[in-house]
Amino acid sequence: MAGGTSVGILGRLRSMVDFGFKVLPDAPALTARQERGLALGAVYAVGDDLPINALTAGSDPQSAAKVLEQAWDVYDAQSARATYRFLLEEGGHRDVYACVRGYLNAGWDLSRADERARVEQATREIPAIAMQRGERPDVALNYFQSAWPSRAMMQGHYPRRIIESIAAWDAARVVHVSRFIVDAGYLPADEAWAAIDAAARMVLPEYPSWEEFQLGFLAGRVFWQCNGTFDAQEVSADYRRYTSSGKSLLSKADSPWQRLPW
Repeated sequence: MAGGTSVGILGRLRSMVDFGFKVLPDAPALTARQERGLALGAVYAVGDDLPINALTAGSDPQSAAKVLEQAWDVYDAQSARATYRFLLEEGGHRDVYACVRGYLNAGWDLSRADERARVEQATREIPAIAMQRGERPDVALNYFQSAWPSRAMMQGHYPRRIIESIAAWDAARVVHVSRFIVDAGYLPADEAWAAIDAAARMVLPEYPSWEEFQLGFLAGRVFWQCNGTFDAQEVSADYRRYTSSGKSLLSKADSPWQRLPW
């Protein structure tokens, strides 16, 4: 991928040196509701070096449009609204995750026989669960099979347990895509803020804290990547990158996650 080496070097430097959070000096003041909504996408802002205090990626319209077309299949107002519907109303990847999450709740200490038995059980049972939930059985089973080798990254570790909800990832994506939608001029900022408000209403009941929100974000992103074109090294590197972003947000005094109670 073009630019991959430079991005990797920047990511390693950011992990070694505390650069703080990127702030847009002349950004309009945020309302309390906007600040909370923007905080849902803060892990992306920190990981991708975007302003943490403004609904912008700092892109010119042409660059923002290119990102939206290549990464989101968004190229106008209609497709932008369709993306919001997918993330907010149609379940994103949440519904298929609900079909398989119980079968991913396994550690690395399984014997080969136990691991084989668990995979065989999942292969038998997931199609029926998917049908009951209105999901395609083949899609759900493929997601399970792809995610199984990376299941540890979809779990909390103290104590170890499967993450129940990946709504955090979809909420963060609403904020992230909104930056580019506004920069590209496809939708007015008011409409983007309304979508972010909807993301907040969706996600707040799902978690008790920013810590759990971060785990939901990581689990969702790994779940999506495992069924994509990413190899294991890319998934692991990406996981480390956004884990580091989350640690910064959970620990630094100037972080919105520190200033804003969940």
